Amino acid sequence: MVDAHSTVMNIKAHRLESPTVPHIPRHLLCQAFIDGFCRRGHACQKSHEVCAIDDDSQPKPRLTSFPNHLSLTPRVSLLDHSPFNDDGPGDLSTDGPRHDNDHVDIRHVEILPTTDEILSRRAPFMPRKSPYANHHLPCGQRRHLDTLFRQLRHDNTEPIIDTCYHASQQLAALATQTPAADYDNRTITPRKARYSLFRDIVFEDIMFNPSRGILVRISFACPRALRGKHLGISKQFGEGMLVALIGLSDDGGLSTTFMEIHQRQTTESMRRKTSNDLRAAVVLSFAERGDIDSVRRILYNRCGILKERFVLVELPNTLYAGFCHTLRRMQDQSTGADKIAFLSSIAPSYPGTKPSVIPPVYAMEGGVTFQLECLRTKGSNGANTPVTFRPQDVLSGNQNVEKAVNVLCDMSTLDRGQATALCENLCRGLAFTQGPPGTGKTPILVVCLTNHALDSFLADLRDAGIVNFARMGSGSKETWTHEFELRKLTQKLKKTTLEKTSTQSAYHQVEGLWTEGTSWCESLNGGILSWPAVREYLTTHDPSVLANFTELETVDQGKLSDIRLARKAGGFAYEFWCSGGDLKDVERLLEHFNNMVGSNPFLDVDDDAITTKHRVATDICCNADTVKQRASPHDLWAVSLREREKLLESWKENIEPRTILDRTAEIHRRHYLATHRKRAVFDDIDARSLANQDIIAMTTTACARQCATLKQLGIQTVICEEAGEVMEAQFLCSLFPTVEHAISIGDPLQLRPQVNESSLSLESDVGSEYRLDESLMERLMFPSAPSMSPIPASCLNLQRRMHPQIADLMRATLYPYLKDHQSTYDHPPVPGMVDRVCWLDHRELESLPDTRSATPNSYSNMFEVEMVAGLVEYLVGSNEYDYRDITVLTPYNGQLAAFNERFKSICSLWLSETDREALLMEGYLDVEGVECSQSIIEVGNMLKLATIDNFQGEESKIVILSTVRSNLQKRVGFLKTPNRINVGCSRARDGFYIVAVMPQDLRPLSEML
Repeated sequence: MVDAHSTVMNIKAHRLESPTVPHIPRHLLCQAFIDGFCRRGHACQKSHEVCAIDDDSQPKPRLTSFPNHLSLTPRVSLLDHSPFNDDGPGDLSTDGPRHDNDHVDIRHVEILPTTDEILSRRAPFMPRKSPYANHHLPCGQRRHLDTLFRQLRHDNTEPIIDTCYHASQQLAALATQTPAADYDNRTITPRKARYSLFRDIVFEDIMFNPSRGILVRISFACPRALRGKHLGISKQFGEGMLVALIGLSDDGGLSTTFMEIHQRQTTESMRRKTSNDLRAAVVLSFAERGDIDSVRRILYNRCGILKERFVLVELPNTLYAGFCHTLRRMQDQSTGADKIAFLSSIAPSYPGTKPSVIPPVYAMEGGVTFQLECLRTKGSNGANTPVTFRPQDVLSGNQNVEKAVNVLCDMSTLDRGQATALCENLCRGLAFTQGPPGTGKTPILVVCLTNHALDSFLADLRDAGIVNFARMGSGSKETWTHEFELRKLTQKLKKTTLEKTSTQSAYHQVEGLWTEGTSWCESLNGGILSWPAVREYLTTHDPSVLANFTELETVDQGKLSDIRLARKAGGFAYEFWCSGGDLKDVERLLEHFNNMVGSNPFLDVDDDAITTKHRVATDICCNADTVKQRASPHDLWAVSLREREKLLESWKENIEPRTILDRTAEIHRRHYLATHRKRAVFDDIDARSLANQDIIAMTTTACARQCATLKQLGIQTVICEEAGEVMEAQFLCSLFPTVEHAISIGDPLQLRPQVNESSLSLESDVGSEYRLDESLMERLMFPSAPSMSPIPASCLNLQRRMHPQIADLMRATLYPYLKDHQSTYDHPPVPGMVDRVCWLDHRELESLPDTRSATPNSYSNMFEVEMVAGLVEYLVGSNEYDYRDITVLTPYNGQLAAFNERFKSICSLWLSETDREALLMEGYLDVEGVECSQSIIEVGNMLKLATIDNFQGEESKIVILSTVRSNLQKRVGFLKTPNRINVGCSRARDGFYIVAVMPQDLRPLSEML
């Protein structure tokens, strides 16, 4: 497959042939059968053929590009020697489309990369964020969404592309190697992405799931390190995680099929099938259920029509649901039908337009008055004076803002900064409030970045007696939130007659397609000629023979429950006939009926179900008597078993194998559409349930996923917590056309949104032009272009966390206006320490990381480890502090792992779930050790170890910061970013100690400390 004079292999994306199912105009087909359930069944006058449907819908355009080929050279850099270019997408590029997914219109772009896109070595088109930069679209909503979509998609798919390209090279190399008895599944790309690659893939069986459609069970040669119980206790193959099946045919055709983990099976659970401990298995569902070509490809390989060699690639900690909904939401918004609220401020049609600050429309209509009695201080003066605020009075000039703030300060729990921010936010349609560390940002939450922050706020809300709220999403780890989940609230809702009818119809459609799909899949596993295939064939070629089977399945058409049960058992007469059954043996006939009914997740097991089953069995007996009475010597039921086998063989010869597989894929497609219709029905019911709530709380991911439900509510007000950490693309998903008031609360001077690709980050030279990690809050409050005006914003100015001596660090750098609450002066001194804040200087060099490892930038400094360990023991030895009062912070996972190793034999340790997962992924922690470690029990008296990036919003009595970096080149690494320094220096309440090398240009700072 390799040209002797080139590093390029003759391997390119494999194209499937067109499906073999016939194309039939929609008007000739039974729409009820297409949807999943036709009550008339075989008596229907319209066609029930499983086919492709000809209608007026426009297919997605397919780009024609020069095919890309796999290269032997490492994919360290692209052929352009630049991560991006601005040559335009698709046909707008001077050199033509880069690959078959390089569409001009983002609505046509597949979210996950195509195989041809993976093989492309040309730099992708990546628009810069500046409105003055080159772009094929004019300024406005479509251009802004195009930019954010391409940046966010690249940030999430580039690690996937890098991994799959390297895995494809490995697959090509394995084709020429002798299979080894054992291997290491852990693999690293030249760009230092760590992933797992599993070999010797075998397709075991195909299943049909009620909610996911076709599932595939594959087995693989299990590496020795994961055999026995080890795979079960590992973090590998977590449910819902994204994997890729990469296949290679003998003629050099490469394919990539993205799937999600549904279930995993250890070598122990596979032992009954394999008789050894050498193979494990996973059950996979299709990541994009509507991608029928991927379904066909897997089915073709399962049944031997295609003979590709596969590897299974576990992508690096990738959850598809974590980014696909946001990208799809932007694709929908790009049509222009959903106008983004506050568009003139967020994406003006003319560059340099000053952001307009207008009040919320609803606040100016009818003299709206905000009732703020919940903020009243107990025992405050003026008990007879209501605590209220009317934006119209302030905006019209009838009331001075200062006066309104004074009233709030006198009668409420708010300090002056909070009262000012509240008044300003209630008067601004698009409002931003900056909250420096320790200032107490507690809004009424609607949208939040993380489940942890969401649960924390809702707990405060509940404790304040406000319980009329709904929590959307299932990511909560707090059991008390379950009663506020949308599912629970909807269950309590009394459904209307129309809702009951719609729900029942949707269930029946999904059930019908699940029954049909299960029959097709079971036949594929058994290698037999299935009833669905025979039914399709006889419908066209011999309807009279077909009637010999279908007559036995006829039930009372007036009873829906009987029709459903008979449909579930469809084909029982054919199976009975194939086994040589005689209609005189009614008991055996009913045994086949019962076996075919099996367990149905859509049918209730109750007295009514038992009665229905008995009634249908009676109908079957009557049908059998009717068919027997008119039987003739040439009747189908009179022929011998040998003759039946010959007849089956002739049918099998006349049925094209690909047709069976293509029809199975078509049923999967229809099931996918039926589940979407069912979801739409429940969206309507959910919307009615949510309309009864005062507050709807959700994460940004849930907001993108539930946009169909939320759009029905006519939402006017959106409040976003942690706004400085929320990507602009994520926040825009919540700005529905009906929104009149959007309040963002956060601090753009603390941690920014997290990105995967440094080439898109403000912290890199290249990324400074793309700025994906720039939140909307930062972009509008601190615009990068001098010609752009900042949007007016409020700022909280009273901190309640740090002792004033620690807060001086903040005042000397980022927050000169910051004031200290009186309570901060009461923090006790640190026993045994002269100063609350101290820089412990040294000159010992850092440990150089292994450049061949997956973490070439994860440094450590063992000298600082010992200094910190000594300081911790000294502070605990004073008997004034426990381990739980102390937190050790560091920017690097390598140093975090070193601290974990140093302290684990001395005291109990607490690691955040995010930090623990990162150390596991990078190989710093042992899987079995973590699963049983004390880091997953209650904090108790545990020393907290954390990276700076995972400690924002937290605090500790004592914080010790280890900066790690110490080198002759004077590189400071991660701490070159002021945002990260800000977080690291603002977590301590009583004492803050920095263990670091003091550069010469920072000597004045050491004198201040």
